[in-house]
Amino acid sequence: MIEGLHHTSRTVADMERSLGFYRDLLGLEVVLDERLEGASLERVVGLAGARLRVVELRLGSELLLELIEYTAPKGRPLASDASAADVGAHHIALLVDDIHAAHSRLVAAGVRFTTAPVEITGGLFAGTWTTYCFDPDGMTVELWRPPTAA
Repeated sequence: MIEGLHHTSRTVADMERSLGFYRDLLGLEVVLDERLEGASLERVVGLAGARLRVVELRLGSELLLELIEYTAPKGRPLASDASAADVGAHHIALLVDDIHAAHSRLVAAGVRFTTAPVEITGGLFAGTWTTYCFDPDGMTVELWRPPTAA
């Protein structure tokens, strides 16, 4: 039944601010940028009067990261005390070629991290390096480097 993953999506407060992070800092390529509204959109999202801007960013050869900014209705911001333990919490894990360089560059740009990169020392992911950072809306982004090129 399921054939794969097409995209993952994040609702953002300010598209330009989010593009500054995902496109400009992380280097993801924009492949679509359009505004949507109308009856079929309202039915799909289940919100009367829905209007939004959607931007699709390429993640590798097949996957997309979709950013959505609702201009109507306006959504609620992520709780300032939200944590990875909260029900509904999620993150995306992005493969990086040099996790230490990526961490240094993003810290210099003012991105908030939970820690410097940490090596996983046991289990299925032994030898992998990882760390969490936060996008402009406080959503978690994991940087992930498999053991082949830590």
